[in-house]
Amino acid sequence: MNKFIKTLSIAAISTVLLPTSMVYATNTQVPKTEEEIKFDNTDKIKVNEPVLKSSSTVANKVPAFKKRIYREQPMKENVLVVMMDFSNSPASTLTKADTENYRKVYDKSYYEQLFFGDSITGPDQKQYDSIKKYYQNVSGNSLELQGQVTGWYRAKHPLNYYGHNEDEKVTELIMEAATHAAQDKSIDMSKYDQYDYYDLDQDGNMKEPDGIIDKFVVVFSGIGESEGGGKFLQNSIWEHVSEVALSKNGNPKSIPGTYSKHSKFYKNRLGIAEYGILAEDSTVGTFSHEFGHMLGLIDEYDTAPNANSHAGEPVRFWSLMSYGADAGIIPGMEPVGLSPFAKSDLQQIYGGNWILGSEVNYKNISSKKRYYLLDQASIKGVNNDVVKVNLPPIRKKDKNGKVKNYNHYYLLEWRSHNGVDKGLSHIKDPFGINQYGKGLLIWYVNETYPDNANLSKHFGKSLVGVVDASPSNITTPDGLIPMSDTQVFDAPFNTKSYGQFNKAKNYFFKKKSTKPVTLFTDKRYSLSARERMQVPDSSRILPQLGIKIKVEDQNTDGTVAKISIFK
Repeated sequence: MNKFIKTLSIAAISTVLLPTSMVYATNTQVPKTEEEIKFDNTDKIKVNEPVLKSSSTVANKVPAFKKRIYREQPMKENVLVVMMDFSNSPASTLTKADTENYRKVYDKSYYEQLFFGDSITGPDQKQYDSIKKYYQNVSGNSLELQGQVTGWYRAKHPLNYYGHNEDEKVTELIMEAATHAAQDKSIDMSKYDQYDYYDLDQDGNMKEPDGIIDKFVVVFSGIGESEGGGKFLQNSIWEHVSEVALSKNGNPKSIPGTYSKHSKFYKNRLGIAEYGILAEDSTVGTFSHEFGHMLGLIDEYDTAPNANSHAGEPVRFWSLMSYGADAGIIPGMEPVGLSPFAKSDLQQIYGGNWILGSEVNYKNISSKKRYYLLDQASIKGVNNDVVKVNLPPIRKKDKNGKVKNYNHYYLLEWRSHNGVDKGLSHIKDPFGINQYGKGLLIWYVNETYPDNANLSKHFGKSLVGVVDASPSNITTPDGLIPMSDTQVFDAPFNTKSYGQFNKAKNYFFKKKSTKPVTLFTDKRYSLSARERMQVPDSSRILPQLGIKIKVEDQNTDGTVAKISIFK
């Protein structure tokens, strides 16, 4: 992916991309036809409040960080992982030239440790968090992954058979994998049907079996198409989460050799609907990102087919569900935390300890400051993980011409380089290792947009994105402007100078000033301000309501901050 573009008119941007190393491939999966999809992550029922309510108070002195303890039993997700290889791409035949996540042997014990262990040994022999550990951390110990790994099994056809023509035959591979797993006598397939996420019986209860395997993951040998596809190029399989097409009678495809008293499908067999498929060398970050989809999260990057023609969206490495899955000196081994928007969604679906916070309505904001304590977002503390600022609803016509009210709001969080956010200090790109900033990260959510796709049609406007404390484009003396990955590195507001490009030795892009920005005011983010930007891809156009947010103070190690909201 190109990482910078020459300064020209906006209309010319897409044609003047300067070639650099292709480090990060976009994950633009061509959607299946609407008729093929019955089950959709956005249809997972939401029965809980979007955030746990904080009871924290504000002291004059910013306190030391104190962890909060979650005393409830965690929700347990059983994940079934099946390894499939091919006659023309046998398992464990990758070379160091193929992948940065190289292993001499990719075997059952490796994936058991990757998914269900506490840590995984990286190619550099250092220890990194497993997928299980990642989700324990971001959920505040309210979600625990457990399960089994089986395989390798040899597929009926070569790899390119399944990956050709945009993964046209990939669901055949999914059903082959499910059939093999059902024949493994060590696996009780019924253990993998615990929940009715789509409320098929419409009783409002998701904590019951529905006859469908909940979390089914296939690992295939070889390089995924999103990473170039190795020798198979575009005929490899694109790593993704999707659904197996329904049978002609409208039911999920059933798995031979299975039985469930909860199934209403063919011969009372268990069915397969949603699945995840990932390449042999996929990292903790890639697996965690795709598992986020299986939990119900959407992509926070631009998924439109033309996404490569512009400089990117205003999220990038700030969230797992965008490029944050690729953080780390070895890209993908230190995935960063979830956005507060994503954590709020998971809190609504699963309950638990994903996010704790306070909210304030616009009508209650005045010239008198309202004070809040924010804990670092990466480790659960006793103060707020987030403060939500609700704005007056947007009135807009829907597709049917009916005027509806849409919510929009700010989500305020405090980011550090601790816990799951340690990867923010290791952002690898073609120019070196960069550090993202620390401090108050302000997200603007606008629910008139369903996602962050097609950003080139409305720069500055999308579902979710960060508000850059330094919104002017970073440029070099000879007129080069980096991609959004670089533009939003200094997005947080802070009272202190923090990690920035000048600390990265010989880093290509340097900022002339690293003076921190303490005060947010919405008037800096108007439509006219966006129109003055040479590259507006990372911008946010905000409602002009006179809101101000200030970082007042923080403790000595930057793990707790005091902020104010006023007009």
